[in-house]
Amino acid sequence: MITNESIKAYINKMPGNDDFLALVDDEQDKIIFSSHELLKDHYKEKDITDRAVALQVLFSIEGEDEEYAKLKRHGITSYSVKGVSVTFEGGEIAASVIAILGKPRTGGAKVGRLI
Repeated sequence: MITNESIKAYINKMPGNDDFLALVDDEQDKIIFSSHELLKDHYKEKDITDRAVALQVLFSIEGEDEEYAKLKRHGITSYSVKGVSVTFEGGEIAASVIAILGKPRTGGAKVGRLI
């Protein structure tokens, strides 16, 4: 079962975890929660691992640090400022998570029964 403690233990073993470790416990819990919820929106809970959530947490923190995450959340795919142009490819989910869990499911048709 995935818990905040198991994810924190995993992140503690990973390189590049300084920004996460600099957060107070409450903020760590919030970013873990939001990252886990994001993954649950796109993958079945049984497929999500501590590793996937930990990678998503670090990806989310990095994106927030660089402020690109805000632009992506608002659907901006490219922008330019003073002659510098940036184009975003991909989405909110870390490429490393997609490599582990596969392509995220989309909002396709739901299967059900007609009565």
